[in-house]
Amino acid sequence: MDKILYKNKLIGIKITKMDKGTKPITDAKGPLQLLTINHPKGKRLDSHYHHSKNLVTKYVQECLFLRKGRVRLDIHGPRPAYKFIKNVYLNPGDAFIILDGGYGITMIKDSELFEAKNGPFYDDKVVI
Repeated sequence: MDKILYKNKLIGIKITKMDKGTKPITDAKGPLQLLTINHPKGKRLDSHYHHSKNLVTKYVQECLFLRKGRVRLDIHGPRPAYKFIKNVYLNPGDAFIILDGGYGITMIKDSELFEAKNGPFYDDKVVI
């Protein structure tokens, strides 16, 4: 894991490999939970569900999964300045979770990504 910090604030986490087992990546109190799951053939994880809850979050967090290609992320710091921090490159199989701040994506090669974020979705994107 590569943690991106700005003034001791965690902005994002790049995941390039998975440790064995089921491992939480994000803080359990955060609005978006990300875990890695890496088990051998034959391992069974119990069927389960989660109780319904009224959850309220103050801001959107997102997770990008690169399936194919190569991309460059332009990582920006937290509100209100959104100062540029650094570029992060993703290769197939990499994931990046944006916990705070902003980001841009440049496709270095033809690319396919999955994006997951907390919802519901509102068309409220602000370009920085």
